[in-house]
Amino acid sequence: MNGDKGPPEPRFEPETDAFGTTIFHEPWWLSAASKGRYNEVTVKQGNEVVGRLPFLLNKRMGFRLVRMPPLTHLLGPIVVAGDGKYQTQMGRRLSIVRALIDQLPHFHFFKQALDPSIASGLAIADGLAFQERGFTVKPQYNFQIDCRRDLSGVWDGMNFKTRQHIRQAEQRYLVAPLDDPQQFVDFYTSTLARRIRNAAQSNLHNFPLLYTECKARTCGEILVAKTPRGVPAAMTFLVWGYGYMYYLLSTRVANIEDNGSTNLLIWEAIKRAHKLRLTFDFDGIATSGIARFYAGYGGKIKTRLIVTGVKSIYRGMQYLSRLNKPDESHKFT
Repeated sequence: MNGDKGPPEPRFEPETDAFGTTIFHEPWWLSAASKGRYNEVTVKQGNEVVGRLPFLLNKRMGFRLVRMPPLTHLLGPIVVAGDGKYQTQMGRRLSIVRALIDQLPHFHFFKQALDPSIASGLAIADGLAFQERGFTVKPQYNFQIDCRRDLSGVWDGMNFKTRQHIRQAEQRYLVAPLDDPQQFVDFYTSTLARRIRNAAQSNLHNFPLLYTECKARTCGEILVAKTPRGVPAAMTFLVWGYGYMYYLLSTRVANIEDNGSTNLLIWEAIKRAHKLRLTFDFDGIATSGIARFYAGYGGKIKTRLIVTGVKSIYRGMQYLSRLNKPDESHKFT
């Protein structure tokens, strides 16, 4: 469809190992996303590393912020819980995660997103370990589509309006890969409002390097929907590994007459996930409007865990920032 042959055959398609990990935990990903500035704490049993918790430590206005690197939308602990009954493995995992948490550097603000489904679902216990250590754990809702099944079944499971938008967009746009990360950055930032654009520019500084690393491992691709005259209408960046394809970044030109370019890109991404036999992950829901939009694709609702830790002095600064300088409150999030 649209003359595109689909994604290249992957050279990087690791199977889930004993850690129960994600592409975002890969050292090459973390290094590229942070330009080598990430850190991690580890737990060993003998000479074997049985737990890792990567993070990025930033210092801003005297505060120490522990978060995920830019463009890294999932992280959290990865743990080897060993063999045995479920309760035995869960007990080991809780012990290891608590040990990782206790090694974290002093911070004023901590935030990471965890996938409780990894490690065959045992990672849901990580939320309990963080909660026991005084962190706040909240759900973030998400949609996923199992694209390993027949593609016609995926299509039939979509809302009829979503399918209609896709059909209409197929008549208006051509979809093709884009091998120019800077063009993606320029397009992405140019389509956003000024305040959001400034934040996006900061977060996308490392995008060209990250794209290059993904391309070298055949686990990432930029797709663009263009008019017949070659004018971009929408773009998206997809990454995949460990059984999942993530809809990591996406934006389109603001045009009230265009309600299908993004639909078409998502459908093309789903077809790629089907070819690679992956689960397509929409990468989180931020608003009720986005939830309704994603629900049209017929995916199943899932949850991530958002873990935060905020010291009193930092919480007070956040409050004062919102009260006195609302346009600068993003500095403290």
